[in-house]
Amino acid sequence: MSAGVCGKRVGFEEFFGSSPSAKRSRWSTFGSSELGSGSEGNPVLDLLLQMFPALDPELVSTIVGNHNNMVDDAVESLRQISSSNVVESNQSECSGSSTVGNCDAVLALSTAPCFCISEKTSGDFDNTKVGSKWVDVFVEEMMKAVDLDDARERAAKILEAFEQNMHSHSRASEELEHASLKQHLQSLLNDNQILKRAVAVQHERILEQEEKMREAQSLKLVLNQCHEQIRGLEVLFFHQLDSVILSFVFYIKCCLMGEFFVGATDGSLCSLKIKRRLD
Repeated sequence: MSAGVCGKRVGFEEFFGSSPSAKRSRWSTFGSSELGSGSEGNPVLDLLLQMFPALDPELVSTIVGNHNNMVDDAVESLRQISSSNVVESNQSECSGSSTVGNCDAVLALSTAPCFCISEKTSGDFDNTKVGSKWVDVFVEEMMKAVDLDDARERAAKILEAFEQNMHSHSRASEELEHASLKQHLQSLLNDNQILKRAVAVQHERILEQEEKMREAQSLKLVLNQCHEQIRGLEVLFFHQLDSVILSFVFYIKCCLMGEFFVGATDGSLCSLKIKRRLD
């Protein structure tokens, strides 16, 4: 869309800067209730909205959600969408009987130059990110210049807008990278806490295993002592059993031979008598 301007140069504010109404519209879009629930507490989404102000906030939020909050993938997708949505401004020739007539009428009263300038919004200008687009804008504005002073003024404003655009995108990229690094650091801290808990649990299990091994060793020692005591008791038992059996056999033999040594108290005498009897 183009407009014929006679006697004053206007339109650069619409092309290189946002009008107050456009600014209010843009900020009201970012602060709307529809985005409040999705963008609050999400610095990555806010930075993406700053990097791509011409895109729909709901579209940006949807793309971030589809990429599972992966910043690099979301930025790549948004750049592709932004590049595909850049519409070439339709420039119409500053010709027509009404415009020429008005200019002639004004020229009769003043010597101010008459020229047309394209009306572009700041959103269209922000979308001009590719180098070839900047070249096209520069060439287009130079072709519209009516004299050398006008060309210098247009070139100065284009360079100023280009510098501001580069600064804004550089700052937004730095903030996005900072947010990404902060998110990555938070993830590393969470992983570190999980690892610390895992190491502590593993250490406790190792201590419990060592304690169980010490208890098992002590139980083995006690068991070996019990086995030794059982062996000693078995030997003593069998020795006493042998003595009882021998005494019982001697008693039986004495009964069979008809000799009883009921009143004998001297063991040696009993043994001598038994030996003689056996002989």
